[in-house]
Amino acid sequence: GPHGRRSGVKRPRPHRQFIHSNSKAHVTVTDLEELQDLLNMNINENRHLVSGSIQAKVLKWGEIVHDILPDPDYILVADCIYYEQSLEPLLKTMKELSGDKTVIICCYEKRTMGNNPKIEQCFFELLQCDFMIEEIPLDMHDEEYRSEDIHILHIQRKGHH
Repeated sequence: GPHGRRSGVKRPRPHRQFIHSNSKAHVTVTDLEELQDLLNMNINENRHLVSGSIQAKVLKWGEIVHDILPDPDYILVADCIYYEQSLEPLLKTMKELSGDKTVIICCYEKRTMGNNPKIEQCFFELLQCDFMIEEIPLDMHDEEYRSEDIHILHIQRKGHH
């Protein structure tokens, strides 16, 4: 169901962006222009974990996404709810990139300091306009890494399952 009362999060640590996969997935990791060297360094250091292909691309939320493959099977959004001005561009980009069958996995750390609760509430109110949200229960998180402060959401465009 809808979860409109969650708090904001911090920027991700790049080494945590990689997921071990036995499939031949085609993975694109994105960030701003100034972080491309860091993304490429992480790709090179972790290439042995990916059996398919992986590439880094520039993505600035809210701008044209023509260089990114549309309608991916999955979009992973990690620690991206952190300042109010980014919410609408982030949601616009999520909408443009996602297709009928795209599953968006969003994880974030619950925070209660400063503006974080307000920013998070605004994000979920905007998200619910176009997306269905389901929180993954804590007991389904990885046993080693689970934390009550970390939330994982399963998100899909409305009208698509």
